[in-house]
Amino acid sequence: MPEAPRPDANAAPVLSPPGGAVRPAASGAENYLWLWMALAAVLLLGLAVIFALPALLQAPQPTAVSPEATVAPGIEARDQATRSMQAYLQLRATLELGQAARWGEPDWSQAQAAADNGARLLAQRQFSAAAHAYQQAVQGLQQLDSERSLRLDTALDLARQALADNQLEQAVVQFERALAIDADKVAARDGLARAQARSGVLQHMAAGERAETEADLVAAQQAYQQAALLDAEYQPAAAALQRVTETLATRAFQEAMTQTLTALDSGQLRAADKALAQARALRPSDAAVVDARQRLAQARQQAQLNTLRRQAADLVAAEDWQAASKVYKQVLAADAMAGFARSGLEQAQARLELNRQFDHYLDNPERLYAAEPLENAETLLAAASRAPADEPKLAKKMADLQQRVTRARTPVKVSLRSDGETDVAIYHVGQLGRFASRQLELLPGTYTVVGSRAGFRDIRKQLRVSPGQSGTVLTIQCEEPI
Repeated sequence: MPEAPRPDANAAPVLSPPGGAVRPAASGAENYLWLWMALAAVLLLGLAVIFALPALLQAPQPTAVSPEATVAPGIEARDQATRSMQAYLQLRATLELGQAARWGEPDWSQAQAAADNGARLLAQRQFSAAAHAYQQAVQGLQQLDSERSLRLDTALDLARQALADNQLEQAVVQFERALAIDADKVAARDGLARAQARSGVLQHMAAGERAETEADLVAAQQAYQQAALLDAEYQPAAAALQRVTETLATRAFQEAMTQTLTALDSGQLRAADKALAQARALRPSDAAVVDARQRLAQARQQAQLNTLRRQAADLVAAEDWQAASKVYKQVLAADAMAGFARSGLEQAQARLELNRQFDHYLDNPERLYAAEPLENAETLLAAASRAPADEPKLAKKMADLQQRVTRARTPVKVSLRSDGETDVAIYHVGQLGRFASRQLELLPGTYTVVGSRAGFRDIRKQLRVSPGQSGTVLTIQCEEPI
């Protein structure tokens, strides 16, 4: 006989000899034990049929009849019955490995009944009838094997319909039948898992419906989520979850927009921005979101302008015209139509220039000791007129410059001494001639005094006259002969 096929790890049917009852499929280690016992029984039975049965069934030869005429037909019928039985046993063993006993009814039982009849006839030495009975059993099993794919599709169709109708026991039976036909059928395996989970799915669905009735949408959403997790293909759960989720999203969006507008109206821009971010996450393209974003941007700009305006006002009050100019420029960069910034910038730049002019003389008072700079300073004071009361720094600068101009216009008494032989002259003042002592009144400044005498080397000295200075004495006389 051919080697018996190895059992499937997922299903191990029990083989029964002809005429025996069909045992239900076991599980675990018992499956393998019964499988190998059944295969051993089939092999032993086959060997017995091949080697022992012909001798046991051989009839005594009548003495009056020729052996060739009587034994040959009996042997041929016996061999035919034996071959038919072997074919049945082999096909039956193969189908048992495919768990045909679980999905092949009633054909499986009908084939076994035919085989049982063949075994009975064979025991009664009715070889031709036994061969015919075994052939019927073989044909039944062959028909069953050929319908495997059709039975698989039928079982799946019945299982899916039962699952759709929530007839869970029937669905489980049909999916298990499909798996018995094809243990690797993904649709059957997934369908069985769905059928086994359906009871829990329905419980969560009922909980979700109760929560919806009580207006507890959060609890309803959680229940529908649990149902969808158990069976992602269960459309009622998916539809209910989508419906409740959309309702919650709409409610959350409306609440976020209400908070946004309330915060905008009260000038709470941070709170408005936070609430608007929540609304935008839910419906980024909604017209209300777009409008609120524009309002928030305008409010932020206005808040920024107000802040800059206050900063500029503080800088103006502090007479920090350079910093104030920078702030006004920032305002105009943000809003070119901001009138306060344009006028403020003009004032700041004018005041900045005016202060620079005053600082030009105050930082170097000796400039005033020259005629032209002194005249320019007087012109500046006349043009500036009187400092505004709210600009004390400028007023002080104007007062300081006026005082320095006045002092620069006030002559200072100085004394010159000579030898009476030296001709003395002061540049930009005039010739003083010869003298022993002379008193002069000179405006503050630096003067060059020159002495000359025939036969002597000329002498040159600097005379520095400071405002308010008194007792200044300069000696000028030529003493180095040539």
